Amino acid sequence: MFNDQSSGPIGFSSQILEQRSQGTVSIQTEKVVCQELGCQLVQRNDAASQTVTQNKSMQHVDYDKLAEFLKRVSPLVMDELDEMHGSTALDDYQPSIGEVPSAGAKLLFKFNTLDETDLDKKISCISWSAAGGTLALSYSATYHDTWCDHVSRIKFYNITTENQSAPASSTTLQVNACVTTLAYHPTEPSILAAGLFNGDVLVCNLKEDKTSCPIQLGGHSDSLSVLQWHLKLLNSASTLVTASRDGYIFIHKFIANFTTVELHRRLKIGKEHNPMEKSRPRSVSGRRERADECGLSVTALDFSTKDPTTFVIGTSCGGLYQCSIDHDAPIEGTIDTFDPVVNDYERHQGSITSVMFTALGDRFVTSATDKEIRIYNVMQFISWHTILVEDTSIGLSWVPGNQEIIAAFGAGQTITFYNLETCKSVTNSLLDNSSKDTSCLKFNTKRDLLAIGDTYGSLGVWKLSRNALR
Repeated sequence: MFNDQSSGPIGFSSQILEQRSQGTVSIQTEKVVCQELGCQLVQRNDAASQTVTQNKSMQHVDYDKLAEFLKRVSPLVMDELDEMHGSTALDDYQPSIGEVPSAGAKLLFKFNTLDETDLDKKISCISWSAAGGTLALSYSATYHDTWCDHVSRIKFYNITTENQSAPASSTTLQVNACVTTLAYHPTEPSILAAGLFNGDVLVCNLKEDKTSCPIQLGGHSDSLSVLQWHLKLLNSASTLVTASRDGYIFIHKFIANFTTVELHRRLKIGKEHNPMEKSRPRSVSGRRERADECGLSVTALDFSTKDPTTFVIGTSCGGLYQCSIDHDAPIEGTIDTFDPVVNDYERHQGSITSVMFTALGDRFVTSATDKEIRIYNVMQFISWHTILVEDTSIGLSWVPGNQEIIAAFGAGQTITFYNLETCKSVTNSLLDNSSKDTSCLKFNTKRDLLAIGDTYGSLGVWKLSRNALR
């Protein structure tokens, strides 16, 4: 079935060509044509200017009248020079050419200001003098069980240069209660007012001796919450407005170079404005007149920059009221106490912590413990816009040089800036307060400084860029 058979090999020839086809292709762009054109003015005009030399006649000088003038103005000039002696407002001013805009801030120094006997206290208030060279700070207990029986202090620090280390206190003023509010006079560098937890108001003249006995203003029965100086309220006279948690607002007028004070107006926010108490009887016990009762607890107040007689107050129950000093509505049972409320604004759901008017006076800004910052139009009683914040703001402050940006401070470690035009935070301008709650904050408009106090007694001073937040 199978046979052996051998076959020869079978081959095939290669198909690879030894010669390959080649071709030549050339590419040439079109010829570039160049032209030159000249430019020459068609007409020239020359003009010359020559002044005419005139012979000036000698001016006659009445030296007798000159001596009389110098004799009259010299005492006034010397008084002004003596008043400004020692001012350090321009000590650290260094003109900078080509400064790079920056929204940052430089920490100059930070230190703890508490003495061994004050370790349970916090920095409650800070205030810069009118010239900007002195910083006053005060203390308060972090918590009060009932009434205040603490001995507190007001310390003064001279801030003279930017690159200094933590300064030492130059003078200390002792007071008989915790300080709840502090305010230097806006034009008189030596006048300082302090409001205490027990309702007293102290006005100190620091020109000669910071330890001299201050003028004591009474009348309030609860802790002071508002202390504001005004110059346009009563014909350019120095006026001090005080408000307390007892519901009363007093307007004090200073005369005779701050040696005499008189009570110009006595106001009270009646409780009938509280919607929670509309249905209550004439008095809680039925045995007292309305005038004997405390009013709504005033926690914040600010005057309109447009109309000096108009102001807005905030209360501990969240109420916001438009008020007028000239509102003639006497409290029942009195002849010298008036209710200034004209209209009500939309209420907050928490206690009001701050009220501030804009520079034009057509709007105002509020903050409260409900973690809201609201913007109101004066003529509209519903808020125009609401900004929600992460931490409770206990205070607001305008940023110098830009009346559309505010700084919010309080619970938490961060100082946050908000632009009221965009209603958004300025995210590149946050200040970190080293993980401690901020208790007070104050800008120095004379020297671009910012002082921050916290609940642990530490004071920090920051240098702001001249172009910061602008």
